[in-house]
Amino acid sequence: MSPALIFVVPTVMAVVLALASGLAYRHTGRRYLAWWTGVWIVSVVYYLAVMFSVLVGRGQADPFSQFGLITTTLGWLRGASYWAGARVLVGRPVGRRFYLMTAAITAVLFWTVAGTPFGQQSPATTTRLTFAVWFLLAAVELLRQSPRTTVGSLCGASLLLLGIQGAIASQMTLDLTGSLTSGWVSTALSTALGLGVLGRTLEEEREVARARSAELAAANDRLAELDQLKTDFVSMVSHELRTPLGLIKGYAGTLLRPEIALDEDTRREFLQVIDDETDRLTELVTNLLDMSRIEAGTLRVDARPIDPGELLIECSKRLRMREPGRVLEVDVPDGLPPVLADARRIVQVVDNLLTNAARYTPANTPILLRARPSDRSVTVEVVDQGPGIPDEKLEQVFEKFVRLDSGERPGSGGTGLGLAICRGIIQAHGGTIWVESEVGRGSTFAFTLPVSSERADEVQV
Repeated sequence: MSPALIFVVPTVMAVVLALASGLAYRHTGRRYLAWWTGVWIVSVVYYLAVMFSVLVGRGQADPFSQFGLITTTLGWLRGASYWAGARVLVGRPVGRRFYLMTAAITAVLFWTVAGTPFGQQSPATTTRLTFAVWFLLAAVELLRQSPRTTVGSLCGASLLLLGIQGAIASQMTLDLTGSLTSGWVSTALSTALGLGVLGRTLEEEREVARARSAELAAANDRLAELDQLKTDFVSMVSHELRTPLGLIKGYAGTLLRPEIALDEDTRREFLQVIDDETDRLTELVTNLLDMSRIEAGTLRVDARPIDPGELLIECSKRLRMREPGRVLEVDVPDGLPPVLADARRIVQVVDNLLTNAARYTPANTPILLRARPSDRSVTVEVVDQGPGIPDEKLEQVFEKFVRLDSGERPGSGGTGLGLAICRGIIQAHGGTIWVESEVGRGSTFAFTLPVSSERADEVQV
């Protein structure tokens, strides 16, 4: 049997691995697969050169003793491509520094083979040792990777064994059987390496599948959450509509019954209830419309220069009218810079924050409304002495339909839309809104509005 036949199987395996890697690269587009496709193509060229060298050589049993400079150089190129492929596999760069290192190592190996007496006297031993150097360099790249993966360990172990096998074979005088055995071992290790590289793709696809499964699970949880929100919303709207509608229907029906004689004070009381409940319905519908506009990005903000101090004073007067027994402290300094805002919308925000503060605090505790200028903005704060909000719920208070019932006065109601609308309005003005709270000591709701560039004497309220 000709020694050239030893390299038929490695050539076929290299062709198969090149095709498999190329197809995998075409399917996934991963960069390291393109590199390893090139590695296996170089290997095919190297094996063909080896068979040619053996066929035209002296017919010795050890093919490595018949390598010429071209075949040896192709072997070095194959080894260097293994090293480069290992670097790409673990995400390390293959750039100018790598090519300079490869050129330096190649020069040293060339001098070892062609310029030393040892290389000239024992060409097979020297060639195998130089090939082993490249395999060991590639193995180091993979085995020093942290964290170490199964695929990285398999490929690193295959390259390490290739290097060790080359070093051991270099110290032996091989006949045809030994060369055949050595070739089979090298082919098996190279095949394991190629399968390991393809296994990296499967490993990554598995990680992608896990990530997608996690995303789908999160999406399912979110859908369940939204479904619950929808259920809560329908329940809330039904309740909030039914209560005022029931009162309006009942009082209006009583007023319309001719057989019931009502004095003027009673009639006025009934009509006041109808008027209050109608306002409540109007507020609910307005909140729902505002929330839908905010979510659709169509909320209109007619921003003009306004005096924030006067606006806050007006808001404080309205709260005192609604809550005559409430202690409201107002700390609004004179000379606040004008802000660019929609007065009607900012009144809506301040009224909502003051109403919430009154709702969640005992009647005998004061509420503080204050404002202060800051860098290119004015900060408005509503401070209460209520039960406070736990840290884990601070991020939820501005979500729609979220209501924190702790400390809420019985019968105060609410849809859970107010703070979500406040956030949408302030963000539409280019400001920010936030809350700071300490359980047992109260909360501070604050927002900023951008300062207008116009002069104070041009400000309108």
